[in-house]
Amino acid sequence: MSSKPKVICLALGRTGTVSLMEALDTLGFGPCYHMKVVFENHDPEEVKTWINTGQAAIYFKELYQAYPDAKFILTTRDPAKWEASVKNTLLPAMDVFQNTRTPDPDSFPNRICDWFNIEMLARYHQGKLHTDAQNEIIAHNQRVMQTIPADKLLVYEVSQGWDPLVNFLGVEKPDIPFPHSNDTASFQKEVQGIIKTMENHSSETTS
Repeated sequence: MSSKPKVICLALGRTGTVSLMEALDTLGFGPCYHMKVVFENHDPEEVKTWINTGQAAIYFKELYQAYPDAKFILTTRDPAKWEASVKNTLLPAMDVFQNTRTPDPDSFPNRICDWFNIEMLARYHQGKLHTDAQNEIIAHNQRVMQTIPADKLLVYEVSQGWDPLVNFLGVEKPDIPFPHSNDTASFQKEVQGIIKTMENHSSETTS
């Protein structure tokens, strides 16, 4: 990254982060980097870089120390709805990737699974994401709010639309609907597309 980021999202996945990414692009803060980009490109080298630098959500302290002049956004949602979404999207997706592991430790599914199992499930969530997801998002949000000064942080649900976001960023409200992307059905379809692409690539390289 050649310049310092102006806006950093510190939210866990399945809280409207794709919608936020599209909204920030519309407001002129793009291009935004999101895990969705990694999934779409399914490039092992990009995954390696992404894993080595870490997901923003779990490095909120370090990011604030590195970029104290940035503005930070914490998207969130009802804990029960978040738990249901995680169990219908992220966790099944990781199971799918587990089933597509290859002998190459640097392959896309292997890298994604290792990151998710080691960094997210074991280290950050300490094995509680499957059993106590609602308290996990509450605890994460509290840690972020205790770290980032209130005047630097927007705690936000994308269902609130443009107003809180543009007011926080000090920009004009666009005359278009707020984006609502990456619902459960869209996420599941995207994962299946990724798997199909990887299977085709694997068959081409072995033929």
